[in-house]
Amino acid sequence: MTGPAQSQEALEVISRLHDLELKAREIAEGALIGLHHSRHRGSSVEFSEHKPYTAGDEIRMIDWKLFAKSDRFFIKQFEDETRIQSYIVLDASGSMAYAPGNQPSKFEYGRTLAAGLAYLLLGQGDAVGLAVIRDGKMEWLPGRSGERHFKALSEFLVRTKPEGETKFAPVLFDLVSRFKQKSLVIVISDFFDPELEVEKSLKLARHRGNELAFFQVLTREELEFPFSQLSWFEGLEGEGRILLEPSQLRKEYLKLIRGWQEQLERVGQELLADYQLFRTEQNPAQILSGYLLRRSLTARRARPR
Repeated sequence: MTGPAQSQEALEVISRLHDLELKAREIAEGALIGLHHSRHRGSSVEFSEHKPYTAGDEIRMIDWKLFAKSDRFFIKQFEDETRIQSYIVLDASGSMAYAPGNQPSKFEYGRTLAAGLAYLLLGQGDAVGLAVIRDGKMEWLPGRSGERHFKALSEFLVRTKPEGETKFAPVLFDLVSRFKQKSLVIVISDFFDPELEVEKSLKLARHRGNELAFFQVLTREELEFPFSQLSWFEGLEGEGRILLEPSQLRKEYLKLIRGWQEQLERVGQELLADYQLFRTEQNPAQILSGYLLRRSLTARRARPR
């Protein structure tokens, strides 16, 4: 028998689930609109070239703009890419709970971004898995495809709350060892990892042939340190509280945070991995659109002619 408290909790989960699914669709569709990306139903494609129309070709594939210019019928050809398996790794450690002012927490932002990526990847036919790292432990859903799997991923995300220390390295070792094929691994985190220990496991993942992407989620406050009054600063992973005068440490703090980002970018360059910063006050769809555009252009330049 379900009590009032349990019923209320269930209703709250359903409400959060509905909200997350709506936001995920908005992010995915917004990113695609920003790209002006040619889409072909049921596969992951890039526009390749034209060929003259011949009897039997699908009329819907005629390029009408080109017809208006040339007065001849041409068919758009597309280059099918192998469908891939992707794993989205979301940091759910205590530091991701930071939520300044009216902004969402880094975890809420990262969770919505993860759902949007899953929706986008599943929509093009890829298999998507999810791993959440919390207090040095991993909870995960194996990679699958289809709309039903998106429901499972979303429900998994809304039931997760950030807590504990950041302990990426052993968990990523465990995750990568479970892969049965080469995969795209997208890590969403603030990367406040001691001495960037995650670097070791990322190198292992890359060594095994997996493709990597780092999505760093930070707040404006963490990037700019705009504090001006004597304040208490509290660590979210058990570091305790300390009373500080911000003006005395702003310069050193900004130097440290920029050095941290540069180190992460350097790791990305060494591992041929993508790096993208997401600020929680910015629209994730716009940032994701820009990232996908750069990725697409890079892939086309690298493709042999």
